[in-house]
Amino acid sequence: MATISEALKTAVEYSSTNRLNQAEKIYHRVLEVEPEQPDALYGLGLLKLQKGESANAKNFLEAVVRVQPNAFRNWFVLGNYYQSQSEFPLAVDAYEKALTAGCNTAPLHNNLGYALQNLGELDKAIASYQKALEIQPSCTEAYVNVGNILHAQDQLSEGMKFHYAQLNQQLGLERQQKGDFNNAIAYYQQAIVLQPDNWEFCYSLGVALQEQQKYVEAVVSYNQALKLNSENWDIYNRLGQIYQVQNNLTEAISIYRQGLNKLNPHYAAWISNHQNCTIQTTPSITQGKVKVGAYEFPAIPPLTEPEKPRPFWTVVIPIYKRNDYILECLANVLLQWQGQADMEILVIDNAGTSPLHELIDSLAGGIVDYYRNSENIGSTNNMNVGISLSRGEWVHVLHDDDSVCPGFYAHLQESLHNCPDSVGAACTGFEYVNENGKSACLGEISSGSPQNKGILQNWLSRIGVCGLVMTPSLVIRRTTHERLGGYSCEIPNINDWELHKRIAAFYDWWHEPEILARFRVHSHSETSESWNTGKMAIQVNQAIEISHSYLPVDKREEITAKARINNFNYCLRNAFIALNNGNLQATLTIIESALKIDRTPESIATLFNRLAQDDASSLREVVASRIIALDI
Repeated sequence: MATISEALKTAVEYSSTNRLNQAEKIYHRVLEVEPEQPDALYGLGLLKLQKGESANAKNFLEAVVRVQPNAFRNWFVLGNYYQSQSEFPLAVDAYEKALTAGCNTAPLHNNLGYALQNLGELDKAIASYQKALEIQPSCTEAYVNVGNILHAQDQLSEGMKFHYAQLNQQLGLERQQKGDFNNAIAYYQQAIVLQPDNWEFCYSLGVALQEQQKYVEAVVSYNQALKLNSENWDIYNRLGQIYQVQNNLTEAISIYRQGLNKLNPHYAAWISNHQNCTIQTTPSITQGKVKVGAYEFPAIPPLTEPEKPRPFWTVVIPIYKRNDYILECLANVLLQWQGQADMEILVIDNAGTSPLHELIDSLAGGIVDYYRNSENIGSTNNMNVGISLSRGEWVHVLHDDDSVCPGFYAHLQESLHNCPDSVGAACTGFEYVNENGKSACLGEISSGSPQNKGILQNWLSRIGVCGLVMTPSLVIRRTTHERLGGYSCEIPNINDWELHKRIAAFYDWWHEPEILARFRVHSHSETSESWNTGKMAIQVNQAIEISHSYLPVDKREEITAKARINNFNYCLRNAFIALNNGNLQATLTIIESALKIDRTPESIATLFNRLAQDDASSLREVVASRIIALDI
């Protein structure tokens, strides 16, 4: 191990970049050498709080104040911990010890005031808040907390109640954004006390409770918001999400239908006719091949009966057994459905055995064309079948665990209606969400350099290097598919990126910058499974080889070289994620595949530098032998 100071510095860096497992290992190694090292105890306490391990956090934070009783930071953080657990007497004691140790900051006085307020010692609490405001006049929390006490003492006018309600809401949003849900919830609740007829306060409280998985309380809050405002789709959608998580699909269907009937008159008119969704056997489709570059891809047949009227949109929803998210996925499409003349919705059931048809019929009725394959044809062929059956000018493949936001189709249709023929695909901004629908981060096209509305510039040089768009945010002109084919069956885990490159090599892409789609990341997804088995890394290399054959000659070598370097690093990051999850075999498979993607001296040096770190000790000899075997 490096010196203790160097090790601690590395651990702090890991913690700041959310590499918590690596940081934790380093802290424990420091404590093996020096069991009472205060910075290691303090760092572990903070880390355990980040990981939500409250009991372990308490042990380390209490240990560090015993070892280093005169450091005010230790008492302050311990006080915050006690307060988060509603242990207010202990919080007051810790904050007062922080004051004795020399801390005299606005946050300390504010937090002490809050603990005293919860103990009913209002005069002392006001004194602490006023001290915080003396030190920092802009301390909004202290100002709001004084107002909340004045309200409890019935000393606020109606105008000031409105004023303080808005400030409580603002603070709730700020605390929630920082992950401080307990205080966020408290501020939202106080905002509701001050202004009980404000639906946004009830909605914000519901969101915070939902993200804390306090579903029963969240449902109560959302229902109150719905009483105050029945015109907001997000309320219906979040209630539906909760019922899905609880596997209460009957209630999920009911709340989605209620929202759709209220907000989409086209849906309401159709459903009132009680037309059912019938199961159709997927027709036989002759699957030819189309050659692009040196490779062949599944052909998409030309439109049958092109003289007949056709919708602008075809939405293809491939399904197989899973019912976890299908209602949310479908409901958010139905919200934007403007009639059969504008949009057809095709659900392609890949010979699943679960009763998905009943769920879809109960929500969508005959709006949906439901096809069931006579046998399982694989997920990629299932998508291509849906595209082949489509009649829309533009095709949107939407997997059952993803979803679109209100305005997705309207924004795109407005732009694409008269766009140049050179535009073969279009995408919107998107975000990644977790199993429970919580936003995790913005998608790559939205989080990098800002992209304006319109045709994407220098797009091939960007999409050719790495994947920037996920399927739910992408629509493709049907004639583009007819010319270039569908998704490749040879690389099923990365065929979306390959198709994106194929299209960008021949067509322009249109971009709508708003965040209008959601891609779900969860442990049961095909993407997660492909990394766990190491297949993804192998197929990334194949995707690079395939696109090299059809990229324009003047850009081919430059784009491919950049793609190799970028995806070597991408695979290396995922290899160590697999290692941290205890999957040594996947780690080795991914590293070996990464070395096939790029063997430049720079990439080899990057690998060796990574292997030199403490958490890679179990890999060094094995990887070295693999490198020798590869004759690099």
